[in-house]
Amino acid sequence: MSVIKTLSIQSLRNLASVSVELSPTINIFYGDNGSGKTSLLESVALLGLGRSFRSHKTRSLVNHQETALTVFSTVDIEYVNGKIDGMGEGYNSHTQHIVPVGVQKTRNGSSLIKVAGETIRSAAVLAKQLPLLIINAHSFQLIEGSPVQRRQFLDWLVFHVKPEFAGLWSALQKTLKQRNSLLRRDKIDPLDIEPWDQEFIRLSQAIDIIRAEVFDAFVDSFQRLDSEFSLESLSVEMEYYRGWNNDQDIREVLDTDYMRDCRDGYTHQGPQRAEIKIKAQSKPAAEVLSRGQEKSLVCAMTIAQAHLYHLSTSRQCVFLVDDLLAELDKRHIQVLADWLIGLGAQVLVTGVNKDDLLNPWNAKETMPFVFHVKHGGIKQEEVIDKSKIE
Repeated sequence: MSVIKTLSIQSLRNLASVSVELSPTINIFYGDNGSGKTSLLESVALLGLGRSFRSHKTRSLVNHQETALTVFSTVDIEYVNGKIDGMGEGYNSHTQHIVPVGVQKTRNGSSLIKVAGETIRSAAVLAKQLPLLIINAHSFQLIEGSPVQRRQFLDWLVFHVKPEFAGLWSALQKTLKQRNSLLRRDKIDPLDIEPWDQEFIRLSQAIDIIRAEVFDAFVDSFQRLDSEFSLESLSVEMEYYRGWNNDQDIREVLDTDYMRDCRDGYTHQGPQRAEIKIKAQSKPAAEVLSRGQEKSLVCAMTIAQAHLYHLSTSRQCVFLVDDLLAELDKRHIQVLADWLIGLGAQVLVTGVNKDDLLNPWNAKETMPFVFHVKHGGIKQEEVIDKSKIE
């Protein structure tokens, strides 16, 4: 499993200079709104995604008094065939397991990412080293947002459990770019576009097969959870939409859409339009679920993601849970906490009230690390195990 051992942050929003040593299991960060709790989770997102989950604008991340931010960590990383997954040969897996990972971003938008001293140019490599799952205020977009949100949710799993997917998806993006460029010409020779159509067909079919396989496994994992998250009465249904009509071959789709694609200058159908269609009580889920029900559904789907990831890879991901207490009642908070503990994953969770945050974990064998975040500083506090007090 991937576990963050230590975390150091310089000049990220209001976190001027902080360093913490993390528990491999539960880490609680509490403090007033605006104290820097979410910024700490952002720093971990930079290590795992190469970007923030709040904003794509680097300028807003860097402390207004500085020109650059730095996040540095030591991560316990598993090895694949004697090397770090996603990186080249030459790293000695027999003597080094704790790996330094660092990210620097400047106010003007430039970035420097290093893993084990090697400069990394692909965020996909980071994602392989530190797989993250995030539950926060933006998670509602999985239900309420555009199809791209649900496609990205599915593709997180496909990327991590199907090694061939990254190459197929990258090739599809290049093929789409070339095909769309030809479509935007005033006059198109069908002979020019045919090779790109053939490649698009090949990649579409390959991507559809592995997405459908992963989706079916995901639904199996999810169905084990719906009763625990009180979703069974909502009759939640999920359907994988591959990006074109299930009754049509992708070759037929390209032929049918050819004139429309030429008119609009882009490819209307294909795996780039895939998504998960989510219904409750036979209607789009966003139309019938309350905010609390939506968050329960999002939590159940995310736990199912992590469960399937573990079954498929024997590894664990890292959870970032921002404002745990928002929108969930006590029972569902406890259900989520129990599943997170059961998964054995590393969890970083934030909230305002210390006691309320501690309650879901207090009766468990593993005592959480607790940190007080105040005015951009972070201080670890001792936790008393109440179960051992007579």
